Amino acid sequence: MNGKVVATPNQVRSAYEDFLGAFEKAVEDNAGQVFFPDPPLNSCFTDSGHGTVNFKRCLYIKDLPCRRLSGAKRLDVVIVGLEELERDHTWRVRKSTVYLNYFTVADAKAQLVQSMHFDFDENVQTDHPVFHVQMSADMISPADRQSAHFEIEAQPLHVSNECWVTTRIPTPDMTLTSVLYTLAADHLRTEIFTQFVKGVEPIQHRLPPLRFETIKTSVQKSLKHLKSSHWFVRALKIGKP
Repeated sequence: MNGKVVATPNQVRSAYEDFLGAFEKAVEDNAGQVFFPDPPLNSCFTDSGHGTVNFKRCLYIKDLPCRRLSGAKRLDVVIVGLEELERDHTWRVRKSTVYLNYFTVADAKAQLVQSMHFDFDENVQTDHPVFHVQMSADMISPADRQSAHFEIEAQPLHVSNECWVTTRIPTPDMTLTSVLYTLAADHLRTEIFTQFVKGVEPIQHRLPPLRFETIKTSVQKSLKHLKSSHWFVRALKIGKP
């Protein structure tokens, strides 16, 4: 990746911008805060060097409601979304990885309590579900956390679970916007989430679609995907050669 900023169609750039803005407003309406890096969103689209465009955006959500936490703690979440887009008239998503770190915060110190990432790669890796979530003990890098103004002293998980890296759980297509939609549904008050949904529905048709050729092959040529198009299409010899 050469890192050169790429001019993107207004429809693509504004779709991300409008969705993130709607999410920020919903969190703030629920008494939380969302922080982004200082550079504007249009600087997040960079040349990959091989005909595609990389999109990267970090965000820090402060004080996300969580009924299980005591009043002495709050829940903060740091997210890094990485997406690779085709640089043509379609601007489809070829690859997406979304990292999440959940921290409980008390006495100006943050404790990592859950870490995961959602993956999609159109060039499906052997024996991988096309879409999956993977648990880990990994913290998002200090540079990325600080870029989103998460400057609290952070501690790793108390106990690392070596088995997490061996389990990939198939999921629906969870890109950055899908993950934020889910966070809003899980944590925000019902009336605020309902307003958020109404606000982002008109944006959906402008968001870059996913590149689904591998999955189409799975659905059309074989029933061996166990009724789920999100499973192991390459391993079953029904994806790309």
